[in-house]
Amino acid sequence: MPETLLDIQNLRVSFDTAPGKVQAVRGVSFQVMPGEVVGVVGESGCGKSVTAQTILGLLSGPLVSIDSGAILFEGEDLLKKSEAQMRKIRGNEIGIIFQDPMTSLNPTMRIGKQITEAIRCHRSLSAAEARQLAIQTLSAVGIPEPEERLEQYPHQFSGGMRQRVMIAIALVCNPKLLIADEPTTALDVTIQAQILELLKHLKEERGMSILLITHDLGVVAGICDRVVVMYAGQVMEVGSVDDIFYRPQHPYTKALLSAIPRLGTSHQQTLTAIQGSPPSLLHPPNGCPFSARCHWAMDVCSNRTPALQQIQEGHTAACWLQHSYAKKQLEAFLGAKR
Repeated sequence: MPETLLDIQNLRVSFDTAPGKVQAVRGVSFQVMPGEVVGVVGESGCGKSVTAQTILGLLSGPLVSIDSGAILFEGEDLLKKSEAQMRKIRGNEIGIIFQDPMTSLNPTMRIGKQITEAIRCHRSLSAAEARQLAIQTLSAVGIPEPEERLEQYPHQFSGGMRQRVMIAIALVCNPKLLIADEPTTALDVTIQAQILELLKHLKEERGMSILLITHDLGVVAGICDRVVVMYAGQVMEVGSVDDIFYRPQHPYTKALLSAIPRLGTSHQQTLTAIQGSPPSLLHPPNGCPFSARCHWAMDVCSNRTPALQQIQEGHTAACWLQHSYAKKQLEAFLGAKR
């Protein structure tokens, strides 16, 4: 088995629209190791969900274009797989939890039918065996009285219980990788904590990897081992949770962290906001996409895109401040001041 479970290399995805070509994902690269939880964070529209859906081959049609790159899962490029081959991988080796379970579950079909359908699609089990596995899986995700719940419809479950059903469907075939796309966004904070605790428990129990797509840095701190920070379709910084929270190196990461509301903040204090707006991906900038909103931007930042620069082992940032160019600029500035 390859050391790296998932390896995304220079992925570029675009959409043809009436105004022009939207470059949603622009050269994204990162890895997920066996048994690891990797969080992908960033503002809405930064390309997080598009990346996740591309991994599973869920983006198709004449308006979608995968312009370059590779997605290696256990050493095999998923972008070269046929639709028939991807159907064997989806739900079997790679599971996914979507953001809103009410729109992901079929409202006209009993829960038991939806779970056993996923089982029998990938396993050679009888109806009775599939039903028993569905009961065991519902019990494993913390749904009480699973035998009775199998006969109910999605509207008879609370939001948190529906999300548990989605987790059960994603895990019923024991995948090696679970992609969780904003799994707690529609839930209140108490249920969020329960779902995250459940994912942590299942990950440790089953030894699977998790790719967590979220905009909530609190969720990242609670479950992830490593973090990928994205902005305007590109990777800005990659590091361990401690690196990102305590030693951030990219101005965008620092801005995200400073915008988190703090306990004890007076109601008279103004919350910190990142000034400006993300660039249009119809006409993305030539240089660093964050340069127009960055307090430390230099001339080079708006003209040339910085490559990911290694800060230390496992910690990289795509910022000109990490390059020797910044040191030369600072020396020139201080020299002119003397």
